[in-house]
Amino acid sequence: MDQDELQRITALPDYLPSPQVEKELASLLRSFRHGVPDPAEKLMMMQALSQLADRQWQTYEILPHAARKRLSAFVIGVWDRRDLDSTALMLAIIRTLGLADALSYAASVDPESLETIIAAEIRRAIAEFGATVGNPYAQIKQRQQ
Repeated sequence: MDQDELQRITALPDYLPSPQVEKELASLLRSFRHGVPDPAEKLMMMQALSQLADRQWQTYEILPHAARKRLSAFVIGVWDRRDLDSTALMLAIIRTLGLADALSYAASVDPESLETIIAAEIRRAIAEFGATVGNPYAQIKQRQQ
């Protein structure tokens, strides 16, 4: 992942058909397999995934369970526990894609090992969408009722 690739992803239309979003997500996952990314590259990967997550959300389709499992592992792998921006991106991605496994992992991290503000962000996310994390459209349904 480099800045050019991030810019390419950012420049994609706001709405993409599901197959194209899935193709972009698969490409991003493959890029993670090519060596160990440095912290700057991990942040770019998280930013790219955030962009693609927004486009996936616009399809109003929940990703298949297997895809959410792979994306959870990816998010966990690129999350920098010491970085508030990385944590905020991770939590937004979890919510947008319905990554229950990634939220469970974040919740399992010893809060004493995290900066206070990062631990607080994770607690807030769990309180806000923990029960409905598997369905990123649950809050829309609740508002409509």
